[in-house]
Amino acid sequence: MSYKLPDDKDLDAMIGIVGKEYATNNKAITASYLSKSVMGLESQIPDIVVRPKYIEEIRKILLYCSAEKIAVSPISAGLSGGFACPTIKPAGVMLDLGRMNRIIEVDTENRYVVVEPGVTIGELWAYMHKNYPEWAPPVPDGAPPASTVMGDAIDRGFSLYTSSVGPQGDNFMCGEIVFPNGDIVRTGSWALPFAKPFYKYGLGPDIWSFLMGSQGTLGVMTKVAVKIYPHPKFKTVVVWGMSNPEDMQNLTLEIGKQEFGIAHNTVMVQGGNYPLVMTRWPKDKVPHDYEFYEQLGISKWWMNWECWAQTQEELDYVVNRINKMAEDFKKNRAKDPDSIKPQELHPKQIASRLKKPNKIAVPYAFWEAGFLFITFYTPWNECAHFAEMYTAAMEKYGFPPVMWIASIERCRQAICMPIICFDSSKQSDLEKVQDMNRETTEYALKQGWLNYRPDPYIHAPLTYSQAGMYWKYLRMMKKTFDPNMIMHPGRLALP
Repeated sequence: MSYKLPDDKDLDAMIGIVGKEYATNNKAITASYLSKSVMGLESQIPDIVVRPKYIEEIRKILLYCSAEKIAVSPISAGLSGGFACPTIKPAGVMLDLGRMNRIIEVDTENRYVVVEPGVTIGELWAYMHKNYPEWAPPVPDGAPPASTVMGDAIDRGFSLYTSSVGPQGDNFMCGEIVFPNGDIVRTGSWALPFAKPFYKYGLGPDIWSFLMGSQGTLGVMTKVAVKIYPHPKFKTVVVWGMSNPEDMQNLTLEIGKQEFGIAHNTVMVQGGNYPLVMTRWPKDKVPHDYEFYEQLGISKWWMNWECWAQTQEELDYVVNRINKMAEDFKKNRAKDPDSIKPQELHPKQIASRLKKPNKIAVPYAFWEAGFLFITFYTPWNECAHFAEMYTAAMEKYGFPPVMWIASIERCRQAICMPIICFDSSKQSDLEKVQDMNRETTEYALKQGWLNYRPDPYIHAPLTYSQAGMYWKYLRMMKKTFDPNMIMHPGRLALP
């Protein structure tokens, strides 16, 4: 599959659509859109950056690029850790939707908010906090405030209450998309001209779900309706430590099964191992041996439960119930009962953890010169196996064994995120990361574990090689929506 290298004539066409201020091939500006860290290492500098504001501008851009066979990579506003960047040369047009930043509607009765792609999680959180403080939008926990609601939606990420209500994709109701042929389609109940976006499954087969996880390969999302949930005042964080991931997994599962009870109060359930603490600092500034962290009272592994409740009485019950279950697990079923203990948090630590949105992911860049999230979904009762496998692989390749694990939908699934701290200025480190990535992905697929953001050169090819019929129909649908294959070519092993 070949694509046209955009020339001055194509730039003039883009300027004619959006104006001179919002289309450029200036090398300094185009280079600023490059990212080789956080989520992916595979990216190229776009040839032209275009910043539309209106849906009709997007429609004209896609029609032009489809006719000229110019690749288009849409981004909501951030770069999705590199996943929104082009993967091929010529890289074509980067479609930056950051100017489309309206919060269009808040409906507290039907409990949704409608936003455009450029709305950041910081902007939405601040808007809701000021105007609707009783309601919380599903901003992703740990992502920086400059990341976007839309980006997290279509990547099927996780939210600040993902353990209680499920994965981020379940929080999104209806969407509006522009396809490369110029068609503007609304999904779900929104397909009817006078309907509210109250029902995601629509007028028959569900188009919206097919767009989830598409990484910009099918069209350009221009609006979404996202659920909002009550934002109670009574909150706290409960933490228990242990010496191994099996005890972490099994205790958390027992609490997660308390559905229609305390499991629904535990909005964000996440944990990991002590290197999560160590690698938040420059590696030449902190001790690396566990003994130092043990003296600080940090367990080798731990899990924390962020609890929300409508009353103080309800919150007290939830905390007491978690603690009683942990004590019972320690006494009767733990692999290493002596290591299981509550982790006492200072009120400032609790307040910091409850603050949203937070930047807990950012400090991992301090360890060396870069970090990479390689994230898998597993059944919850297999997350300990995943953790043992991946931490061993990281140590084998010379990386600190940093592991973060969170509950999805009350421990129905686990989102397992090894955080690879490496020196992105060293080609040898980049090669080691990819060698480890390939080795661990091959192992993970044999266990039936899924990469939730498949990269184009390792995850997607290896995954689809084992799911040939699925990939066949994915390609057929791609050709239906994008017959000239201009949308984000290279992603999902698609042309």
